[in-house]
Amino acid sequence: MVSGLLVNAYLAVVARNVTPAEYGYFGAFWSLSLLVGFGAFLPVEQELARLSPAKAMGAATKVALGLAGVELLVVAAGSPLLLDPLGGRPWAVVAVAALCLVSAGQFLVRGALIGGGRLAWHGGLLVLDTALRVLFALGLGFAVTTDSAGFAWTLVAAIAVAHLPVLFLLPRDGSGEVSTSDFLRSALPLLLGSVCAQLLLNGLPVVVAAVATDSATAGRFLAAFLLVRVPLFVAVPLQTALLPSLTKLSQAGKGLLVRALAKLTAVLAAFGLAAAVFAGLLGPWVVRLVFGDSYELAGGDLVLMAVGVTAHLGLIVTTQALVASALHAKVAWSWLAGIASAAVVFALVPDLLLRAELSFLVGSGLGWFTGMFLLITSGEDRRARRPGHRVDLLRALRVRADQLRQGRR
Repeated sequence: MVSGLLVNAYLAVVARNVTPAEYGYFGAFWSLSLLVGFGAFLPVEQELARLSPAKAMGAATKVALGLAGVELLVVAAGSPLLLDPLGGRPWAVVAVAALCLVSAGQFLVRGALIGGGRLAWHGGLLVLDTALRVLFALGLGFAVTTDSAGFAWTLVAAIAVAHLPVLFLLPRDGSGEVSTSDFLRSALPLLLGSVCAQLLLNGLPVVVAAVATDSATAGRFLAAFLLVRVPLFVAVPLQTALLPSLTKLSQAGKGLLVRALAKLTAVLAAFGLAAAVFAGLLGPWVVRLVFGDSYELAGGDLVLMAVGVTAHLGLIVTTQALVASALHAKVAWSWLAGIASAAVVFALVPDLLLRAELSFLVGSGLGWFTGMFLLITSGEDRRARRPGHRVDLLRALRVRADQLRQGRR
């Protein structure tokens, strides 16, 4: 919770040190940073947490380094296309490339801490990371007058300083029970779902910045969208921490897991109603208070964003339940349903702000419904479908063979 508040403080500090147009460019960078970070490496964190570092640290490290290399090639090839939404500043593109590398270490550390049961260390690291972002942004804003590219590097520096020293302290045992191929095979469906998730959640500011005829409009949309998403700044980093509990529910029986998600749906419905009322009545005033008078947006826009955030919370928890049940392919289908419906809405609705808000709401809602449907209708044995199950089977066969040989002797 503290980390989520600090993220908003960081974004507010940047907003108050640049113009709305420059903040639109920074918003595009912020969204790209989440795409290359969460989008690519969250599956590594999830599988490492689910399987435990003792079994999968070596495989996770190799997969993370491979993903970082692929990302660097994509950023290099797409750099001409990235320049426009980033304000035409090459140093911002270089910052995106740097994030590809530091994010690999970031999510290895987070997955290892969660998988090792060190949740207090994990939470403390989140707070340290976000606190450093605020301090670096305050220092940069106080010392020099800079543009969005300068503040982009405060994010890179904070992630590197907070996580990379811890990475070198983690035990690295290359003789884990999970092979690299098994880990990658399990992570690939999650990778597809994670990329779609980040496109749905963070692709909109990039698209709005790219197609908006008025850069200030993109900046105002970003400021309001970021503020309404405060619950997601808490839920998204902590979603992997739900896996141990959800896995226990799944192993106890699908009925228990589905009933828990049904109770959560009722809670989220009440939360969504309260969030919509608050956003409509007080939302415009809160946006001006946090970001400044230049960032005003109508209450109706904020209501649509608030309901969309509620649906997205449900989608996040449901997909984590699918991961805990080892239904990795169905995670990808849930996010694909969300991103596809969001793209259709964005293509059909003419008004820029309305199409962005409805895209997020419809995509999150339909993805949530799809995930729940796939979880409820799945009847396969999920517990047998985990990375390393072939290794476990071979080990059991060897033990049985030894027992038979001893019996004959």
